[in-house]
Amino acid sequence: MRRPRPSAVEFKGSDRDIPIGAVPAGDIDPDAPLAVTLHFRRRTRPEPPGSAADLARFSHPTTWGALARQRVRTHARAAKRIADFARAHGITVRDIDLASRRMVWEAPARVLTDMFGATLRLYRQDGRTFQARTGALRIPRAIAPWTRAVVGFDQRPLLPLRPAADAAAAAGDALWPTQVAERYGIPLDRDTSRQCVGIIAMGGGYQQSDLDTALTRMGRQPRSVIDQSVGGVTNQFTDGTPQAEQEIALDLQVVAGVLPNARIVVYFTGNTAQALADAIQQAASDDANRPRVLSISWGSPEFYWTDPRREVLCAALCDAMRVGISVVTAAGDQLATCGMTDGKAHVWFPASSPYVLGCGGTGVTPQGDETVWHEGEIGTGGGISDNYPVADFQNAVALPVSANPDQRRGRGVPDVAALAAQSPGYRIVLNGAEMAKDGTSAATPLWAALIAIANAGRATPLGLVPPHLYGTAGLTRPITTGDNRQNGIGYSAGGGWNACTGLGVPRAADIIAALATAGMV
Repeated sequence: MRRPRPSAVEFKGSDRDIPIGAVPAGDIDPDAPLAVTLHFRRRTRPEPPGSAADLARFSHPTTWGALARQRVRTHARAAKRIADFARAHGITVRDIDLASRRMVWEAPARVLTDMFGATLRLYRQDGRTFQARTGALRIPRAIAPWTRAVVGFDQRPLLPLRPAADAAAAAGDALWPTQVAERYGIPLDRDTSRQCVGIIAMGGGYQQSDLDTALTRMGRQPRSVIDQSVGGVTNQFTDGTPQAEQEIALDLQVVAGVLPNARIVVYFTGNTAQALADAIQQAASDDANRPRVLSISWGSPEFYWTDPRREVLCAALCDAMRVGISVVTAAGDQLATCGMTDGKAHVWFPASSPYVLGCGGTGVTPQGDETVWHEGEIGTGGGISDNYPVADFQNAVALPVSANPDQRRGRGVPDVAALAAQSPGYRIVLNGAEMAKDGTSAATPLWAALIAIANAGRATPLGLVPPHLYGTAGLTRPITTGDNRQNGIGYSAGGGWNACTGLGVPRAADIIAALATAGMV
């Protein structure tokens, strides 16, 4: 006998459109087993993201074990209500993780789609078939107050990657990562043996031989890294052409080149929003390796993310900061529009989150001066968030209003910048050959390595980095020329903070000295 559908309310912010560029590929099997993950929370109203009260909770790092014990006390009641509701409606509860504040439900697809009002179909894009939903979700009233998000219905790829042919070129006059580091005064001889840097890889893989060759040519000792699987995803190197493999090679060779003896962990995960959140959560709970800096070169325009999915990722980012991890992310490579053709400016998420250090990109003029990275149709992302208010640490700088008609005031992206242009580019080794790689995803691991060096001189990890950089004058060199406009939409550089390169590029010696005691009593 079919149970009546429980009373439900629309899940605010959960509406989804058909995946951009995808075509319908059929219906899902209504009787096939389907698993979804419910993320739960307490009923208390949270502080506004990025506000002083919100950020204050990160001032004293804790351990994952202590955080897990706290969650047992604070979230057990909410978890029990949600689990009891599921079982009462014939849904199997596969897992309850109080520390990560989530549980897995499993039932035939028709049961879960009916429960949440989800419209599911199969879609095909770039040779890949995946399941995605359209419209808004509905949440049963009985569990709505404790439910942060329901994920698993939609498995569309996280981001529209730039074509690989546009992302790498012949080595030419490209600089090795160590040479880029020297441009900013980043020391290459610091003892970082007690530091661990995590890199999130959303697909693809790397070859140890490429890393060994690159390090040897940089005058560094070859070394191994630690691979960690998230959700069963492993190091899957093919032939070096997919952009994911170019990205992993870049991230690894920048971090390993700048930090000769730090431990490096690569968290291999899938190319979905949930997979990214899972990878951050796994890094936060990784007591074996304990990364203190996490480099993320992935993302997508804010509007790709539903409100609940952003909440899930921000919850994972907050957990990372609670245990003292600094998260560094790329601001995107498709200028102020993020490559969109809707006539509006956009910024990348998670770079727009107040819980990360967002990295933009610079280029070099023929005269050798540093300017905003803008090469044709590619260049640094940056702008004003449509979703997050001005972060507390940005209150002291003059942020422009959004370039969009609403002239919104919000979180400014990026926070900082570094070299990202294809010319000269970063020299890396991929499939045995040298090539030049560009992108804000090159500036990101460079800044991650710099933060690891700063951490090496401290008794406690930095955690959330932006307040320290915004709070001390002179730690960066502003970039005053160039723009990230596309079709007339975007922003120009200038003195102080700007929506192309943020505060500017690092003055490494000053940053390391200032951060040695920042926030310590």
